[in-house]
Amino acid sequence: MKDVLLRLLAEQVRRTSDRIVEAHHVDADTRVRRRLCELAAIYADGEREAVVPLTQDDLASMAGTSRATVNRVLREEQKSGAVMLERGRVTLLDVEAIRSRCRWVR
Repeated sequence: MKDVLLRLLAEQVRRTSDRIVEAHHVDADTRVRRRLCELAAIYADGEREAVVPLTQDDLASMAGTSRATVNRVLREEQKSGAVMLERGRVTLLDVEAIRSRCRWVR
């Protein structure tokens, strides 16, 4: 039990540290796209598409940026055909295209 708790805490510290480094060294557009890719893994349900039931304010909070930045990035992704925007949710149509526009550092 102690080992499990220790692993969980270590993972939480690692994620927090990664987000702090990301906030200082990665541009806001990339952070938004990274959060979309992470959310796709959570909401995909084995489907090619992933419906993310979060608002732009929610995404902005997760990416550490403004709603206006999230809106701009989502509009760019919509123009490229990677997302479909609806009230209170975003359908991710082409996660690989979004991922290709991210700079992953790991």
